Amino acid sequence: MQDILAAAPEVIVPSETAVLYDVATLINAIYQITIEPTKNRNIPKRIVKKLRPLLKGQERLAYDDEDIYIDMLLYIMKTLKLYRYTQLPFENVKPYLTPGPYLKEWSQLDAVEQTRVLLEIWQYNYTWTEVNRFMADDYSWGYAYGSHTLKMRQVLLEHLSRRTAGEWYSVEYLLKEIWDENPAFALHKLRPTYERGGSRKTQTYDEWLVDHASIFLNMFFSTIVEMGIADFGHQPMKEPNLLVFKQTGYRITELGQQALTKAKTKTKVPKERAAATNKAVIVQPNYEILLLEADFPTLYKFLPFTQIKQLQMASTLVLTQGALLKAMQNGLSIDEIMKTLAEANHKELPQNITYTLRDWAKQYKQATVTQVVLLELPNEEVTTSLSKNSTLMSMQVSKIGPKTLIIPFDTASKINYQTIRQVLQKENINANFLVPESHTSSRYDHFEDY
Repeated sequence: MQDILAAAPEVIVPSETAVLYDVATLINAIYQITIEPTKNRNIPKRIVKKLRPLLKGQERLAYDDEDIYIDMLLYIMKTLKLYRYTQLPFENVKPYLTPGPYLKEWSQLDAVEQTRVLLEIWQYNYTWTEVNRFMADDYSWGYAYGSHTLKMRQVLLEHLSRRTAGEWYSVEYLLKEIWDENPAFALHKLRPTYERGGSRKTQTYDEWLVDHASIFLNMFFSTIVEMGIADFGHQPMKEPNLLVFKQTGYRITELGQQALTKAKTKTKVPKERAAATNKAVIVQPNYEILLLEADFPTLYKFLPFTQIKQLQMASTLVLTQGALLKAMQNGLSIDEIMKTLAEANHKELPQNITYTLRDWAKQYKQATVTQVVLLELPNEEVTTSLSKNSTLMSMQVSKIGPKTLIIPFDTASKINYQTIRQVLQKENINANFLVPESHTSSRYDHFEDY
């Protein structure tokens, strides 16, 4: 048995950074669409129907044969804090998805760095499921998720990190290597054993392969390929989904090798990158933006004010009036949008683009309603002193009158009343808090903990 194959398999399933593209597509949707989850925390079917054709990931089928890929991906994104739930202070208004606190850092990561972050989640997250392509029956598949399966993922990545990009390797050799180096696997059976003493009986290698080879093959066929880690190859199948694992192979990609190497060590999130000087961006007179390379930091700069047409090695985004006005509603100014386009474009922006975008922007009018705490103080001297207090200054305090200060709520729509109270007490000022009566919690309050 050889580790490196003498020749490439006849059928090759090429890898693609499908998950990275799909995360970007959903972020673009969060910017451009008001997405209100259902009571079951799922995305409404009408929105799923609109978004699914834009996504590259394979179907993940639930027990009722419904595709849950979007919900699975959004759960992973929620774990990363790429979005959060926001609820306006009105009666009977549902929470909706808005950009999360980690999105700014995430948008600065390149493909290797994003892949590394997602691999960390995949190793320890039950929600991230595989496509069941090679498991013979649903009964066995039902037992394929648990702490042992997560251990299998961790072990698989460790062994893949030992390989060199560009070579075709044997899956059969890989599984034998995993078996030899992990004797505890012999004690774990996929299905529960009900006979007396059965749980203590160790398996042979061939017995272990009966169930576990299919699990590893499913990992290759779905997540490993969809993350761009490795290409997957096999001989032609005589029957659908009937694959002889001894005739399968894999080839680590350059991206996969870099991501697997970085996954062994903690990689610091890079500081905000300098303005892109990438000349592989073309803003065309027909309002399309062409990205000729897979540059994720540049792509994410365009997501707030464009619509995705296609994402791949060469991607296309579209400038539309609706997308531009939505971006301005979310806080971007037309000057910021024009600056982003001008800095990224390979040459001067087409005149019709500059004229039309600014013309669209003239149609936008906005009034900002901000939650603040109002501090009414005894005299101007105290007011001036508190306006210079370091603690209150860190909370963005402002003086709006001789005896009045305001403190805005933070980005999470919260304010630390305890801190304000402590500052006033140090100044020997009695704090009289006039707060509204507690309201009855709505049925959507649980979203905050999701």
